[in-house]
Amino acid sequence: MSRKRPVIGVTADLEHYAEGRPPRPVYRLDATNCDTLRSMGAIPLMLPSEVDAVDDYLDLCDGIVVSGGGYQFRVPQLFQFDGTEPPEKERRFRFESQLMRRCIERDKATLGVCGGFQVLNQVTGGDLIVALEQARADWAGHLGAGAFETVHPVSPVAGTLFAAIVGEAAFDTNSLHRQGVTRVGPHAVVAGLAPDGIVEAIEVPDRRFVLGVQWHPEFLLSDPERRLFSAFIDASRA
Repeated sequence: MSRKRPVIGVTADLEHYAEGRPPRPVYRLDATNCDTLRSMGAIPLMLPSEVDAVDDYLDLCDGIVVSGGGYQFRVPQLFQFDGTEPPEKERRFRFESQLMRRCIERDKATLGVCGGFQVLNQVTGGDLIVALEQARADWAGHLGAGAFETVHPVSPVAGTLFAAIVGEAAFDTNSLHRQGVTRVGPHAVVAGLAPDGIVEAIEVPDRRFVLGVQWHPEFLLSDPERRLFSAFIDASRA
């Protein structure tokens, strides 16, 4: 599929709208995701959480962004699948995990952001620390005050695609997560690290662009983040 402006599918959060008449599930997507993609020359398209439509979405889209969300996973495997999790969150996770797997299998340009990073880490066999502050007191600093505040630097790992895109120099990022990763699985490699050892970027080797970052680069607080989005959109055109 060849277009001057690539179509980028973006996953959305699925929430229970208790105040609705009647109460019902609703999709929510921060407009910044779409604004950033448009500003970088792409056409954003929100993807409902429909597992049966995954391959249809991948046929339609040139690239995929698995976006962040506010739900906190309770176990390292992300879901217990025992009926104790909010059904709308389980539905989203089942969809995004299948979407990630198919993106890897089909070598579709993919960017995971925050929660999307954690889904990519799980799909590739990694572990999740479900409460950073409880695991180690100094890890509490990863929950920053806001999206436009830089909290800590990220150091790209030499030899990775991520470092080739953004450069090997550390750069400051925002940080809005209570959960994190210190061990990646056998099907991914560490591509970026915080000073305290929390993994901030991972990538899948031997794929043109399957990469996840723990922070929110869509707010474009740095030139490396602009290069990251530009490289993702270029890979989507390929």
